[in-house]
Amino acid sequence: MPDYYGTAAGADAYHAARGNAAWTGDDSAKQAALLRASDYIDGRYRRRFPTGRWESLFPGQKATGRAQVREWPRTGAADYEDNLLPEDLVPLEVEQATYEAALRELVSPGSLSPDFVATTLVKSEKVGPLETTYAVPDAGAGEAPTRPVITVIDELIAPVLVSRAALPAVFVL
Repeated sequence: MPDYYGTAAGADAYHAARGNAAWTGDDSAKQAALLRASDYIDGRYRRRFPTGRWESLFPGQKATGRAQVREWPRTGAADYEDNLLPEDLVPLEVEQATYEAALRELVSPGSLSPDFVATTLVKSEKVGPLETTYAVPDAGAGEAPTRPVITVIDELIAPVLVSRAALPAVFVL
């Protein structure tokens, strides 16, 4: 069983339906992109507390505990509308988000999780009479400022990030 979300055939169908011509190449390259994309999905939807502890943003717990490589499948998980998710399946939203991430990884390997060295940031630059000041993320805040935020991926996966029941009452409509 592959160590990534979805299947190569599923990714082929997903991208063919959307006319993503960049999803091309041999199966080994696609599978490697799916693996890196799955790493991105699992890592992107975690948060780090000030104590240094990490926590998944997905509801429930890993179905087979710590030995499980991926965040899905999960037990006790519900979607945004409080529908219980099967404990033995990966949600379609996670697979589709992985296919989107894999496209980016196929085109530009490593682009979803680039290395970051805070000391290489340039805050401002002056060349002759021209001066440019850049928006520089706060690397000390524990965030990964170079990790891209890809709206289509966030929108695809949003329904399985948190259920309404987990939100404070003030946010439930």
